[in-house]
Amino acid sequence: MKVKEIRPQAAVPGGIIRVKVEGLSGLDDLRVEIGEVEAPLLGASKEALTVKVPEGVSSTGLVVYQGQNRARHSFKVGKRLAQELYCVANPVVDERGLVYCAFSGARGEKVPFSVYVIDPDGNKQPFLADIVNATGLAIGPDGLLYVSSRHTGTIYRSSFDKQLEKYVEGLGLATGIVFDRDGNLIVGDRGGTLYSVSPDRRVSVLCELEPSVSAYHLATAPDGSIFVTGPTLSTQDSIYRISTDGGVETFFKGLGRPQGMAFDPEGNLQVAASFQGRKGIYTFRGKTPEWTVSGPMLIGLAYSPSGDRLYVVDSTSLYAVY
Repeated sequence: MKVKEIRPQAAVPGGIIRVKVEGLSGLDDLRVEIGEVEAPLLGASKEALTVKVPEGVSSTGLVVYQGQNRARHSFKVGKRLAQELYCVANPVVDERGLVYCAFSGARGEKVPFSVYVIDPDGNKQPFLADIVNATGLAIGPDGLLYVSSRHTGTIYRSSFDKQLEKYVEGLGLATGIVFDRDGNLIVGDRGGTLYSVSPDRRVSVLCELEPSVSAYHLATAPDGSIFVTGPTLSTQDSIYRISTDGGVETFFKGLGRPQGMAFDPEGNLQVAASFQGRKGIYTFRGKTPEWTVSGPMLIGLAYSPSGDRLYVVDSTSLYAVY
């Protein structure tokens, strides 16, 4: 018996994976463990097993058992670093490796703390308060943290000693934010507009897109273009590429509820989405999405400064995949 392949090669608890096998003697007496925890077997044939990644996994690796036989294969499981979050967009990571996650709250709700900071060991501390519906996060060229409020249309700027100021106001339903390579802050108003805010805080319209039912999510490509997702009521949503002069093109169409994006250390676009019924993180090494991390409801992602850790968030938790 042999495990030939696992797709994808990483997951967070609750993710569904496909394990290709050979040499099974029928389908009786099968058992799968991930990190020494028994994993629910959702489906089986002589060629492949469909497995759900269980909670409580503290180590990596997958083992298929049938009677006295066993077959092992490498496999990564994301470690949960923090819980009790309310993420609606990407986390961000500063140059010290600290991860910032929003606690957005329900519409119009003022929560005790708007942003939390988590160190690589999983120690979570409140960082900012007094931002209603904190949504998008970005670290600027000045090394400061920027936060959007979809409730007020305001972008806030905070120093890392927690001094908070209003950076710019009146940007509609401000959601995703990112800096372009020229230092302009790009703000996604989910009502259908992308704004560009210059370093001296002059606001202009970069382009217009189809409105989103939830949020725009933005990422800056190595070539300076801006990539945008914004879930609609369609089951075939798009990733848009925005040129530096505001030209809009469809990079890919066919994803279900695409959300947060990032570029991996090799410069490949990655997006949290569903594709052909499979949920998680997808990587574009061309124009075809490759299933990279499985997870039931992933919303956003970010890399550590060295690129050796991928941080992913669902609506309530932060995970590290490495």
